[in-house]
Amino acid sequence: MNDFGGAIVPPAEFSTKTDVQTLDEALAHADDLVRLLGGEWLNAGVPPGVFDPTDRSGWSSGPCGAHNTNQYAIFLQQVAPVADPTAKIEQVREHWKRLGYQVRQIGPAETSKTMFTEIVVDLPFGAGLSFNASTTGMGITTEGECVIKQ
Repeated sequence: MNDFGGAIVPPAEFSTKTDVQTLDEALAHADDLVRLLGGEWLNAGVPPGVFDPTDRSGWSSGPCGAHNTNQYAIFLQQVAPVADPTAKIEQVREHWKRLGYQVRQIGPAETSKTMFTEIVVDLPFGAGLSFNASTTGMGITTEGECVIKQ
């Protein structure tokens, strides 16, 4: 399974970009939302660190559904109460729509006390964007394009 709730299936075609280019793009997508939403965002390191879009070290990568492939994943979170998660979801949805992305939504479950909702954008070559919000926090996930290992 990938971070977007789907089975890991290799894209029909692989990106011809370098690992560095795909990491830079994934970091730029994450930074775009960090700037839009504001506040301090932490990476999932041990211990978690404050997100720095210029720091390329320590980001995880792994196969993207096929042998000898690579893809970067960036996960950031804000663990703080969110008064209106729906408003945050709509803020990001409208931002992504202005950028020309097609947005799909997961949740909220009718019984969710935290109002957890996630929106997702599928990008070329297996890349994707995800944003989630609930009353307990927010998360940003970006996955870079899938490349053949060089």
